[in-house]
Amino acid sequence: MKKIGYFFFCFLPLLASIGLQLIAAIPVVGVCLMQLCSHIVLSGEKMDYFEFMTQFSNALQTAGFSAMPSIVFAACGIVIFGAWYACQFHGDLSHPQKICSKPVLLLAVIFLVPGLQMVSGILTNISATFFPGWMDFYEKLMENAGLTQSPSLLLTLYAVLLGPIEEELTFRGVILSSAKRALPFWAANLFQAILFGLFHMNLIQGIYAFFIGICLGYVCERGGSIWLSIFLHVLFNLWGTVLSTSSLFYESPMFIILFYALSIPLGILGLYLFHKNSSKASVNDFPYISDM
Repeated sequence: MKKIGYFFFCFLPLLASIGLQLIAAIPVVGVCLMQLCSHIVLSGEKMDYFEFMTQFSNALQTAGFSAMPSIVFAACGIVIFGAWYACQFHGDLSHPQKICSKPVLLLAVIFLVPGLQMVSGILTNISATFFPGWMDFYEKLMENAGLTQSPSLLLTLYAVLLGPIEEELTFRGVILSSAKRALPFWAANLFQAILFGLFHMNLIQGIYAFFIGICLGYVCERGGSIWLSIFLHVLFNLWGTVLSTSSLFYESPMFIILFYALSIPLGILGLYLFHKNSSKASVNDFPYISDM
């Protein structure tokens, strides 16, 4: 009965994270609305409702406001889910530099990134073939988020650093820890990866997020530290946010050739190095959960 409780408990962090996103948007929308109203009053402009809503919508999509709800959400989520993970599951988040004591694991994680990017790209292309409508929706979503061109500093901060930390604490921290108390690790890992895919709330991103979630759960469990999965998540998003929008890389034939030629071998090498050198990882080597 207690295991069933832990299983259903896994849905609570997911719902809390989605709710937190909605709550985080309220103050940002309020500030934007106040700015627009102040501008109208001070300038003496007259506009109808349709024009007002158009300007309001455009203001929310500017670089100054579009990333702010995500920044607020991630900052609050790191505090909330970090405390949740530490208090209920005894996840030790102190001394992240301890993972540097095993540099071969860090190197293995770095090697995993191009392979994961390659597989994610393949999954996206396959998904686009079977679900073209969802692909159009995904591309529009990325365009509205500002990720199809050079992202703003705030958006980069969220996508590369704050977002990965928040998501790792939520899914590989609280949710995976709870699922492991009800299920064997392989099933718990699949379950948290499914929830991670659902969290992205679109089919295309959800499919490759499910795959990435499995890999992140494996790295966290096998490496004995949530900081390793955070490191991998940060590198993966760094590639997708910065390199994918750079014409220097993706419009260079040499880069494309090297990417396709080396990504899978590097990924396999990274997986081998990680598996081989993490077999001796324990709670004495790294901070992790001590009461599974």
